[in-house]
Parts: sequence; structure tokens; C-alpha cells
Amino acid sequence: MTDKSIFVLKLTGIDLKDIKAGDIGRLLNDFCKLLGDEYLYFDNIYSGSAVLKVKTEPEYYADKIEKLSKNIVKQSSALDDIHKVMRRYSQQFTDIDAAIFASRTAVNDDDMELIHHIEFRKSLSHTFEQPETFVGKLLKPAHGKDDTDHFTILLGNDKTISVSVPKNLSYDLAPHLESLWRFESLVKFRGVACYELQQKYSLFLKNFDATSFEIIENKTTAKSWIKDFIDCGESGWKNHDDPINTWLEERHS
Repeated sequence: MTDKSIFVLKLTGIDLKDIKAGDIGRLLNDFCKLLGDEYLYFDNIYSGSAVLKVKTEPEYYADKIEKLSKNIVKQSSALDDIHKVMRRYSQQFTDIDAAIFASRTAVNDDDMELIHHIEFRKSLSHTFEQPETFVGKLLKPAHGKDDTDHFTILLGNDKTISVSVPKNLSYDLAPHLESLWRFESLVKFRGVACYELQQKYSLFLKNFDATSFEIIENKTTAKSWIKDFIDCGESGWKNHDDPINTWLEERHS
């Protein structure tokens, strides 16, 4: 593990030496704009294809992922500029490809999660909407200036998504915020998700508009779990003078 969160722009089908120095700086600048420059620091550039790496503190990881997702959805000028650079080099390097990877804690590039495949050629993707339900831990609420607020939640697979919540629903959710943070309860959002089906049959969540929510109270405590564990008659744990210590010794032997 590392004490920094890492974001990587990786170009394949071309080597670092084949890219002009000015274009490397251009790509790095655009990459940082996609993530948001604030709290972002340069980490490394190296061959093995062409890898550009930046880092941030782990507490800003979710913010950077959210910023990246928004800039990808709205096709920001930084993303458009990356497309232009890629298209120019693709005339000579026909197998060139690019993708963005990230990880909150991973050290090795192979352990990075694919966040977005950069499709700089004519897009063959299409979008569709469907009813969806997401359950997660609330990371950050953000009041919007329009008629919606935005909540970032952490899913069970450690991925974060941005949830668009209408004001009336946001007001209903407000009294539960203490429970969601203090007691680590979960929130279940139901609504409509818009997905983009990209090349290579990968799905990208463009946006999710919540229409309702449900609070899932955190009722699991270590004390109650251990008591249930010991009280299971057929397990034989009740026969030990100190069942918890016995279990710990066996668990770590």
C-alpha cells in the first residue's frame, strides 16, 4: 500500500520516446485539468508504453474521481485536447490507445482500476437509461446551485458514484445525515441511471438521478456478533473458559 492516491494516464501502442516533449507536457496539463489541479501533485513519467502519473492525498480521492467523471460526461476542453493529440499520433502509430487508471492505495500499476478508456476515434458508443438501485456509505453531500444537490457514495466494491438528488428529496434526507456519518449507516438510492455502452463492451455510468432513498441502519456491533457466535450451541465455544481469547489464538496461529 501507499500513503498517496495515484492517477495514471497510460498510452499504449507507442513509446514515450516517440512523443514530442511539448506534447507530453500538453497531455499532463490536460490530465490534471480533468482531475482538478487543486491538491494534485506530479509523481512520474516513464516508458513501458507511455505512462504519466500524478498523486493526491487519499482524502481527496473521491473528489478527484467525481471531478473526472463530470469532465468526461460534459466532454471538457481538456478531454477534447487529449483526443486531438491522440488522433495526430494515430496517423503514424495505428495501434495507439489510451486509458485512465486510478487507485486509492495501490502501489503497482497492474493493481490500478480502469476508470475510463479514452476513445479518441469516431465514437461508436450509445447511451441508455434504466431503473437502478445503489447502496453505499455517504462520503460527501454538495449543495447545488440549481434544483438538485449531489451526494457522493462509496459502494461495496470500493467504487464511488455521484448521485443527483432533487431539492425536495435532499431536504427529506437532511435529518438522517448524522446517522449516516456518526453511526456509519448506509443509504439506498433508487432512481434512473444513464449508462454509456462504449467500445469493447464496457459500461460507463454517466449519471444517476435519485427518486427515493432508504436509510439502512447499522445494527451490527462487535459485541452482539460475538455473543451470537458464542451462544451457537453446536459450535462448542460455550465450553471454553475464555472463548474469545481461544478463538483469537486459533485465528492467528
